[in-house]
Amino acid sequence: MTSLKDVHPIALAELRKKFSLNLVTLKHPLPERPIRTLGLVKTDADVFSSDKFSRVVCMRLDLPVYLAVRSIFLRPKMEFDLPVFSCETVLMGKKRMFIVDIHRTGEDTGHDDSALFDRLIAIRDRYPELLKEKTAPGGKIQSVFSRAACQVKIREGLDEQAISLFKKYLGVFSEIVEKAAPLSGEALDKAKRAFEGYLKTVVDHDPGVKGYKVLFGEKSGVQRALNIFFDC
Repeated sequence: MTSLKDVHPIALAELRKKFSLNLVTLKHPLPERPIRTLGLVKTDADVFSSDKFSRVVCMRLDLPVYLAVRSIFLRPKMEFDLPVFSCETVLMGKKRMFIVDIHRTGEDTGHDDSALFDRLIAIRDRYPELLKEKTAPGGKIQSVFSRAACQVKIREGLDEQAISLFKKYLGVFSEIVEKAAPLSGEALDKAKRAFEGYLKTVVDHDPGVKGYKVLFGEKSGVQRALNIFFDC
């Protein structure tokens, strides 16, 4: 049976069907074992870029207990002014928290993504068993997610359904990225300003960035997160 723990190789295999991915050299090489955790926590990731993507990130966090985290973050290059793709899987024994979404900074961005979200919701609604126990991170970061986000708590037996939904969302996103044409001039400047607001929300409120602050300290944690996920 396919496990959500294997979502990274599944994602990369799907992406490589359409994009040529190049490994990125980070400012702080991975894997790392933060001193603050006495080396008990290991952070690792595969980070790529391409002609369409600024970042393709497959992040792994393994704790010395039964908890593991698998994160995926796909950010197209700024000049395409596209949403980002994110997926977060927290594995706790046979329990999982699974989140997948394609979003901008929430839905109040000046873009009309209603057709995209309607398409994703139609896909999501084909998995009623997967949607029985919904969840949400809460707080300010919740404003970033789209109305098409799938945010659920499931058990191991639903891993294959979750992966099936993940692959369909990823397929829609890859199609959008493939067709995108670059912006220039004022349109590009507007996209950059919108991204700066999004980035501030993420730095201030995203649970993953907060985790990096805990592991590496406020300044160093933010620096690492920005370099890994945003090419900053």
